Amino acid sequence: MICCEDELVFTWRTMRADEARAVHALHSHVAALTPAGMVRPDRLEHFERHVAECGRILGCFADGDLVAYGVLGLDSPTVDHMAELLGLDAAGRARMCVLDGAASLPEWRGRRLHCAGIEERMALGRELGRTLVSATVAPENMRSLRGLMKEGFTVRRYAVVYGGLARLVVQRDLLLPVPPALATRVHVAAADHAGHRQALAQGLQGTHCWQDGAQQWFIDYA
Repeated sequence: MICCEDELVFTWRTMRADEARAVHALHSHVAALTPAGMVRPDRLEHFERHVAECGRILGCFADGDLVAYGVLGLDSPTVDHMAELLGLDAAGRARMCVLDGAASLPEWRGRRLHCAGIEERMALGRELGRTLVSATVAPENMRSLRGLMKEGFTVRRYAVVYGGLARLVVQRDLLLPVPPALATRVHVAAADHAGHRQALAQGLQGTHCWQDGAQQWFIDYA
């Protein structure tokens, strides 16, 4: 897909097998600039698998340069694990995919590439019959969480995954319309991990995030 902004042309396309190393280089560069625990440190093998048997990788190019990417997991251990965490049956697992990593170069942020990457991967998932989309995000990673919630995802689970990283598990069913806003039952500070666990244990879902006057982020559970 081609999109334009401020006279710049951004082109999204499926990455080839020989481009996995370039995606890994972008990932490593961004991860080195990100606080510990916010981004899962993926090895080159992760990207090599997802341009082959495990899924797809979509890359975003500007003037011929790779400036962002998004991984779509289709048949991988992560997809199986997310299906288990979400309590899906065999039919649900069969139509599930996972947004399994994304990044954009810092100098290209603010151009909606994160949301575009979510939309591009959801569209590809739909084409492939994977209409139940999941992702994980660090509770404090508000840039990613805001983007996912803008695209209709809701928080369904709290889990410690990837060798000890705390994550919120979010999900969206592409076969259903985005549900209307529900009455908020509780506000949980983004960094309050116990609060997330408690709200989810009560059967609530995280539906919205917002920032108060003191610049603290909260997630509304309904």
